[in-house]
Amino acid sequence: MKMLNEFNAIKVGIDTLAVYTSRYALDLATLAKARGISAEKYHAGLGQEMMSVPPPGEDIVTMACNAALQALRDISLHDIELLLFATESGIDQSKAAGIYVHGLLHLPSRCRVVELKQACYGGTAAIQLALSFLREHPNKKVLVIAADIARYGLETKGESSQGAGVAAMVLSAHPRILAIEPEYGVMTENVMDFWRPNYSHQAFVDGKYSSKLYLVLLEKCWKEYQEIAQRNFADHDYFCYHTPVPRLVEKAHQHLLKINHQENLPELLQAKQIQAALKYARIMGNSYSASLYISLASLLDNADENISGKRIGFYSYGSGCVAEYFSGVVQAGYGDMLNTEYHRDLLRTRKQINYEEYEEFFKFQYAEDGSNQEIPAYKTGHFRLAKIEQHKRIYEKISEVVKSNSPLFQQKTQEERGRKIKIAAPGKLILSGEHAVIYGQPALAMAVNRYVTATVTRETVSQVLFDLSDLSHHSRLSYDALHLLKEKIKQKYYRFIRGDYSIRDVLQKPFELAQFAMGVLAESLNLTLPQGVKIQVQSDLPMGCGMGSSAATIISVMQAISNCMQLQIPQEKLFKLALEAENMQHGHSSGLDLRVALQGGCLYMQGQEVELRSIPDMPMYLVNTGTPATTTGQCVEKVSPLFESIQLRNEFAAVTKFMDKALQARSWQDMQEAIQRNHELLVHIGVVPEKVQNFISSIESAGGAAKICGSGAVSGNAGGAVLVVTEDKHLVSSLTTRHGYNVIPISGESRGVHAA
Repeated sequence: MKMLNEFNAIKVGIDTLAVYTSRYALDLATLAKARGISAEKYHAGLGQEMMSVPPPGEDIVTMACNAALQALRDISLHDIELLLFATESGIDQSKAAGIYVHGLLHLPSRCRVVELKQACYGGTAAIQLALSFLREHPNKKVLVIAADIARYGLETKGESSQGAGVAAMVLSAHPRILAIEPEYGVMTENVMDFWRPNYSHQAFVDGKYSSKLYLVLLEKCWKEYQEIAQRNFADHDYFCYHTPVPRLVEKAHQHLLKINHQENLPELLQAKQIQAALKYARIMGNSYSASLYISLASLLDNADENISGKRIGFYSYGSGCVAEYFSGVVQAGYGDMLNTEYHRDLLRTRKQINYEEYEEFFKFQYAEDGSNQEIPAYKTGHFRLAKIEQHKRIYEKISEVVKSNSPLFQQKTQEERGRKIKIAAPGKLILSGEHAVIYGQPALAMAVNRYVTATVTRETVSQVLFDLSDLSHHSRLSYDALHLLKEKIKQKYYRFIRGDYSIRDVLQKPFELAQFAMGVLAESLNLTLPQGVKIQVQSDLPMGCGMGSSAATIISVMQAISNCMQLQIPQEKLFKLALEAENMQHGHSSGLDLRVALQGGCLYMQGQEVELRSIPDMPMYLVNTGTPATTTGQCVEKVSPLFESIQLRNEFAAVTKFMDKALQARSWQDMQEAIQRNHELLVHIGVVPEKVQNFISSIESAGGAAKICGSGAVSGNAGGAVLVVTEDKHLVSSLTTRHGYNVIPISGESRGVHAA
């Protein structure tokens, strides 16, 4: 136990996780019809609905690159010193598939790359090796890829349980998704339940024998794990299993319940323990070494509750055979690191093929006689196997393929150097829910017709030129310097998290926000920019007044760069990248400002759920009371102890829900009442300066309503933006003049980030 206690001194585990599968899928009902059997044999008998089918040009390397590109989106590539590639679908008897991935993703040359094989257990072997490495080198990171294509042959018994998939994971110390615990139970036996000789493209399998071994080894590994870890069944909240077919997993879980005398658990609880983890497998099919970790991604993406702090039991089985049982604990804040929308979009947008297309894909053969071969182009994500030439596999990035095939590419390159990309992102007003939204309470906010505009042009010098005229800042940074700046800011943010720094110490100059946003985007997408870019940022939003200028700056810069590089970034991915940047400014961003800048309109947000509302058409005025003496981050820090009170959180939530009902009912009298109640709560937590309180009291005395629309201030006389609702335009004019404030004309903006 002493050794385990030493291991426990540092958490190691999964920091990021991304799944990828083929862009084509076959509905098993289509296969059943072609085979002359009932679809229920597959749907009920296997628990399977669809299976992914890779086209020509899609192999373990292209799939691995697509998954890893997503998993590395916010990781410094310089930290990756080990790449472990697990597969039983190897493409070369000598060269590791991971070396192709290493080159295509431009990983650092100081990096070990190894391919691992032991049937479906290989992914777990890679993870256990990575954990040992990280305990010795906690400042490094490991990229683990498990990638396979399951093939059994046309009209074979295993045909319906084919599939393809990849799980790419960055493992690190202090992981943000899952801390893997050091205890495990492991067994190896020399058996022949599944194997594929070198001369065969398809595996041989004794299905019944393999299923029996799967259950026998589960029991053996579980009992050893249980003895070492001193944990019982009830100590685990969820369970992930290697998934050849979902029905086998359901049987395995029943077996685990039985040997632990838990058969009488409510059926709903039994289902909850495994069903979310099976959702992706049901529509992807078998993915061999990747399947256990696709199961984990499925659980994290589809659980019907926040599972922070929950323990997951993992059963890994690889025919031949090696099996292992181990566990991990989900980390607080794990949801911020998930690729849920990317995964759902990936699965939702697959093309469903007919039987003839499936058979055509299956029968395609790569040249094995040494002849050269051009591979037909299909949808394969960002990478494809383009040809086999002189016995070598030649891979290409899709963007490079498009360019090389275009006779006008050189001409277009010259034209694009002078072309401007101009993107505007709107500011926002929070109608209700300031501060409380950070703690998961609802908020209402709307976009307004004031903008931050980012303009990007190509430069001949390979540097980034920042022209931030509003901040009187002009600078040039190389890409290396941009990376160093980003890392320096992140280190200061980590010290803020530990309590060593104030949030104001993280970004010491306002212009660093745009620079950090550019750095995050470039590194997260592994952008290689052969030419430089010039970024100009202009704003008609008052800075530091609670109108979302930081969010609008980040979103406009990131979207402009994306458009300039002709990248199609899913909105949810752009949001997550922008959230990382905004945290540098505010400490712990709720993401509300970013949602408004991205989507526009009026939004009701609770947690990560966002609903669109009609933009209120009541008479509104925005009054600028001046830039607060304290930043948003400082205000959040100051009032955070107050929000430990459940009662206070509930009071904020009740006001926001009341306002939401008034908005949907178009009851402006109730809207005014909600604004007044919201103002009282903001005064209670101490973020409305006395001078601003006096101004709002004057508005209320004349029959109107008003409230601050941002974080406010915890010192000084200025409170930033104040929303005033009244039909008396002259009242607003006279009172603002009396208090030395100015009125900013605004209206709602239905558009989010858009071309300017």
